[in-house]
Amino acid sequence: MHVIGITGGVGSGKSFVANRIKELYNAKLLIADELGHIVTMPGDLGYQKIKERFGEDIIDKEGFIDRKKLADIIFNDDNARKDINDIVHPEVMSYIEKYISERKDKKGYIILETAIMYETGCDRFCDEVWYVYVPADIRIARLKESRGYSYDKSCAIIKKQKSDNYFIERADFVIENSGSIEELEQKLRMLL
Repeated sequence: MHVIGITGGVGSGKSFVANRIKELYNAKLLIADELGHIVTMPGDLGYQKIKERFGEDIIDKEGFIDRKKLADIIFNDDNARKDINDIVHPEVMSYIEKYISERKDKKGYIILETAIMYETGCDRFCDEVWYVYVPADIRIARLKESRGYSYDKSCAIIKKQKSDNYFIERADFVIENSGSIEELEQKLRMLL
């Protein structure tokens, strides 16, 4: 299978792009954020390490990690964010590597979607990487509409992410995604 990495900043539509490729081309889809949840389920090594590092307070009544409590901690504490990344990323990387290696000889596409493609080294699993680009003002408007984020919260999140130039310099292709769905699908057809 041909592995395409999809990356982009928050509000760029990278998940939408990845899902459209899945729908249009029957691609297999790996979303790193979702894999982070899979590898930290109760009983998994990642779960145990997170519980040891952050304590029982982040475990909900059902015994799962309370993602909102954990997000509140790591968003405001750089050391906590580094610790969670040091726990979760190796587990996710191992999952991705195994998933791709088991399917590499088959036909079709595997789409690997992550906002931190290069920071985690996920690009090494990809045959090519696409960066989904959208100007910051449109990203902010999308975050307000889709997630209810304030202007300040959106700006703070965008500021913590790598710059557009960082991704543009590294990606094999840049997909500008501020137009219509039809325009996006035309760009996907041209690339695939």
